[in-house]
Amino acid sequence: MKNMGWLLKDIRKLELIETPSENPKDNEVLLEVIYAGICGSDLHAYLGEHPFVKPGIVLGHEFVGRVIEKGKYVENVEVNDFVVVEPSLTCGICYNCTHGRYNICKNLDVIGCTKTNGGFQKYIKIPAHKVYKINDIPLKRAVLTEPLAVAVHGVRRSSFKPGDEVLVIGSGPIGLLTTIVLYLSSAKKIVLVDVLDKRLHLAKTLCPGIITIKPEELNPNLFTQEGPDLVFECVGVDQTINMAIEYARKGTDIILMGVPREISTAKLIYIQDRELNLKGSLMYTKDDYLIAIDLLRKNQLNYEALITHLYPFDKVSEAFEDILKYKEEYFKVIIDIKGE
Repeated sequence: MKNMGWLLKDIRKLELIETPSENPKDNEVLLEVIYAGICGSDLHAYLGEHPFVKPGIVLGHEFVGRVIEKGKYVENVEVNDFVVVEPSLTCGICYNCTHGRYNICKNLDVIGCTKTNGGFQKYIKIPAHKVYKINDIPLKRAVLTEPLAVAVHGVRRSSFKPGDEVLVIGSGPIGLLTTIVLYLSSAKKIVLVDVLDKRLHLAKTLCPGIITIKPEELNPNLFTQEGPDLVFECVGVDQTINMAIEYARKGTDIILMGVPREISTAKLIYIQDRELNLKGSLMYTKDDYLIAIDLLRKNQLNYEALITHLYPFDKVSEAFEDILKYKEEYFKVIIDIKGE
């Protein structure tokens, strides 16, 4: 069985290569990858801007596939099941792994990001406990499981409670999915900030009643009590991090969901002076994944509207360049790996 994948060979250079195709071990499954999403972190890696993801790997950590072979001890899935993949590979023995926070494992390996090749290839071998059946969810929608789980985890990491007034900075895929989770969780008010009109319009269409504004329109008076009850920063650049710090009400949470540069000019003096709680949010755990799958299964809003473009497997390089070139037109881009 010939396996082909797109290797990030260098900055802005993807190369189609033949990759090893191995039989699954006793506790593994072999997947035929069907669809894979392009994430913002994939783009950062492609541009050489991601602090942890470097050339020399097949990217892709948002993907859905079909089980074509399974190891003899695998019981949670059957051959021909459609599944999504939780791409975190952990050691299971470090402090955080043994205390329920394996998403920050000391030896964390992320499929398609660090050591293990990801979903921009035809076939991939995965530990069976990292796949979840989604037989009743449309496959393109199911590709959103991974980024939706990121949003779920961020909200669960925060002090959010129903009835809160929330500021979300950035309406890219993570920002909009975070907005959706807050919306479905009964936030009293959501103010979403972005510079792109089309993204704000999409958010307003999916979540009627939220307030969508440009950065220059942001004002503490939009909220009832001197500012938001908590802030989700979903961009990761110094300008938006400082916006979150500036507009957070004293004593509240800021959840950092965007991936910042290694060296930042964030105004940390105000974190101390205003007793702000700056919290990082990384990936997810199994509970977040199960919640995300359940939300997609319930289909309470039109998730498919987030998917704006579909590219064939042989056009992966073109897809990356087009996203960068047509930022205002593109939202979530999916690669048709199998060629449905």
